[in-house]
Amino acid sequence: MENYRMIQRLGKGAQGSVFLVEHRPDKEKYVLKKVECNDEAEANKAFKEAMALKELKHPYICGYQEFFVTWDKEEAAMYVCIVMEYYKMGDLDRVLKQRRGKNEFIEEVILKKWMGQMFEALAFVHNKKMIHRDLKPSNIFMTEDLNVSIGDFGVATALGDARTKARTTVGSMNWMAPEVLERPYDERSDVWSLGCIALEMTTCGFQDAAQIAGVLFQIKQSPQTLEDVLETVGQHYTADLCQLIRTMLRRQFQQRPTILDLIQLPYVKECLALNKSALCSSEKQPKNLAKPVPTDKGIKGVLDFMNDESTPGESQAEALKYLVDVTKDQDQHLDEAAKKIVLNTMKRHVSVEDIQTHCCTLFSNLLGTATENDYLYSKDVIRAINLSMKAHGGSIPLQTAASSLLMGLSADEAAAGVIGQLGGVQDVLSALRAFPNNSDIATNCCGALWSLAVNEENAKIVSEEKGLQDICSALETHSNHVDLVGNACSALWSLSMEETNLEVFEDIGAVGMLVKATKRHIKEQKVVKNACMTLASLAEADDMFSLQLIEPDDEGTPGLATIAKSYKEHVESADVVETICTLLSAMAESEEAGVREELAAHKIANILGEIKVKYASNKEIAPFVNSALQALAGNKSESGAGRPTSARSRPRSARKV
Repeated sequence: MENYRMIQRLGKGAQGSVFLVEHRPDKEKYVLKKVECNDEAEANKAFKEAMALKELKHPYICGYQEFFVTWDKEEAAMYVCIVMEYYKMGDLDRVLKQRRGKNEFIEEVILKKWMGQMFEALAFVHNKKMIHRDLKPSNIFMTEDLNVSIGDFGVATALGDARTKARTTVGSMNWMAPEVLERPYDERSDVWSLGCIALEMTTCGFQDAAQIAGVLFQIKQSPQTLEDVLETVGQHYTADLCQLIRTMLRRQFQQRPTILDLIQLPYVKECLALNKSALCSSEKQPKNLAKPVPTDKGIKGVLDFMNDESTPGESQAEALKYLVDVTKDQDQHLDEAAKKIVLNTMKRHVSVEDIQTHCCTLFSNLLGTATENDYLYSKDVIRAINLSMKAHGGSIPLQTAASSLLMGLSADEAAAGVIGQLGGVQDVLSALRAFPNNSDIATNCCGALWSLAVNEENAKIVSEEKGLQDICSALETHSNHVDLVGNACSALWSLSMEETNLEVFEDIGAVGMLVKATKRHIKEQKVVKNACMTLASLAEADDMFSLQLIEPDDEGTPGLATIAKSYKEHVESADVVETICTLLSAMAESEEAGVREELAAHKIANILGEIKVKYASNKEIAPFVNSALQALAGNKSESGAGRPTSARSRPRSARKV
């Protein structure tokens, strides 16, 4: 300490006291942070770990002058001291305060420049197997030439004891990733924090400090909070920036991208390019003009043309369009080698929207001839689709094509698991949230979520990401769209298997929505069947849902009356009748007063009697009919003996309609 003269105290935070000091030998100013340790052993351990920070020499990282351990006689305490560069221009927090004071937005080009510098700095840090863990605007310093410099790695990165971790969280909760306090974490926790910083930079023109603090807290519990804010952000910044923020703020860190994943995105590459970053290896396009596509040589000739890396992007797009056209009838087969050529083209031209869209459409066409274990279901293909959706978050054609492809791929059980592992569930939810008024995207996304949620791990992801609310929102927004309503009802069925969702189903009035959908589309088999199966699952899970089914709607019609009318409409359809019987059986088993009385009032026993005669030989329907009739007669089976298969059994076939 004798080498430093204290000038002033800059602050006292959760991590320790911070001082502006002067280095006596060279008269340079530095920032000195004193962090208290329990004892000498802890201090020495922290000192050794802190020495690793000397390796962090990078243009966009705060430089460290030295580290030392000292004993403060007055306070009778052991301290680790960290001496860092001093930035007289202040930090990003100061910049944001100034902008908020004027209700002034940060220009996107400036934001991109700073984001590019942060991406580059974190890529460097993570490559050294280090995690910052305490990123926030007050830890991002401004240089005199108005670049950014990430600092304050000292405590959060190097001092790893439980006490220090607890202290670190006190002043940093708003920017800290959810998993840091809940479970193990990795470098993707820094990605969350960077997403929070990006959101704060984009909102400084219309939100004050208290408002953004509330948003940063709420987005950990409610993705809709983020969507509400991004709706305003999108009026001032590009859709690609909004999509980037969505991607970084994925609650499940296992599906959140790493910094190295993010730098593959075209928007991030643009950020890096503004700083002439070495990480920005732009896709090289041939200098020669577009070449004519040799369509006269057929599919093989076009594929050979695409496989030539000298073929310019414009010609690649035309070649893909030709392949899309010739495979529209979906009986055209391409072998694995051909599919790999298409995928390689997709990988080489991530930033070209047309190429990405054509590739997704082509792969969708080829699903009609895909065999078991087809290359289309591989991790390579799924990873490329996910990257494409992140890269072109603002593109309606791309999101439509990609969500349609994922809907098709997710019907394969193994592929559905891979899609979930690679973050595809969040990509689908992002598209649904980004374009809530687009019926095609909503239909595809609900269809994909239906199949994906058949997988229990995926269902948990959808639940944790609050996807159930998004599906119900789509169901209400596009209530006249038959295919969307059918897919949404099916997705809700898959999610009804998760016990944690039952309270959400009740809170959002899902029973009323499903009955309304049934009433509106009562002639549509797909809607009636899927809605009734979801209602049956809910009724079996909790009697409160049976009670809701006997309540009248806005027009005074009880939900049960709508179900009875649905039976009359589809009496000849065994599939629909089976789901209606499943629902009636679940309701008949209810212990709630009034449910069986309503069943009797609507002459449900007579309906069941008709079904018993008409479908006497149907082994799927008979058990439900018998179970319901016994329950209505007051002869419910003991311990469930003789009862039919549960309506809450997770569906084996995601695409059985």
